[in-house]
Amino acid sequence: MIEIDGLQKSYGPLRVLDGISLRVPEGQVVCVIGPSGSGKSTLLRCVNGLEPYQGGSVRVDGQVVNREHRAAIRAVRQRVCMVFQRFNLFSHRTALQNVTEGPIYALGEPRAAAEARGRELLAQVGLAGREGSYPRQLSGGQQQRVAIARALAMRPRAVLFDEPTSALDPELVGEVLTVMRDLARGGMTMMVVTHEIGFARSVGDHVVFMDRGKVVEEGPPGEILTAPREPRTQDFLHRVLHPLD
Repeated sequence: MIEIDGLQKSYGPLRVLDGISLRVPEGQVVCVIGPSGSGKSTLLRCVNGLEPYQGGSVRVDGQVVNREHRAAIRAVRQRVCMVFQRFNLFSHRTALQNVTEGPIYALGEPRAAAEARGRELLAQVGLAGREGSYPRQLSGGQQQRVAIARALAMRPRAVLFDEPTSALDPELVGEVLTVMRDLARGGMTMMVVTHEIGFARSVGDHVVFMDRGKVVEEGPPGEILTAPREPRTQDFLHRVLHPLD
């Protein structure tokens, strides 16, 4: 579903992505872990066409991601949607309006059909009855679930998650991860940048560890998270799982 080959991205002299290559097969969940500043979020933004890249290639469902061609980017964004750290909801729109804006104005769906599906999606993420609530009236976890429903409303082939729980209070993390776990069980293709090692272990089909713009190690969760081969992966996981040692 997502094919990345030799991806290179720089900000001036700073090389952020240094020859990244990986695959996200259809129906699988690939979790990308690593320290802050390793290029994980930039990688997702390149996949979705939010950031240009200087070398290599990215394909989504066979479509080349090329920011120079607007039609190509529109085609890519009809195949893959992104859920951000900070929700990025319209503050002056209700939960239902946030979910239906894309289908109505980007996909041309009739308003009645978009609203009916929007209500179904909000119920799917546990927000039935909150369709008329504005973001300020919702908790962080509820706002993130609206953001997930908004992504699903575009009928994507895959969803990119950029540390979707990092801005949440710890007690709200579980409700978002539950929604993501249900999506995975339903066969949604997902690429997830996360610090939630438990989620990567229990839901991920494949784990990629990045550091300094490179893929250091990748493989099945049971292998990478339990018995990593690379010293840098071992050090990172020890610091994450045993922060007081």
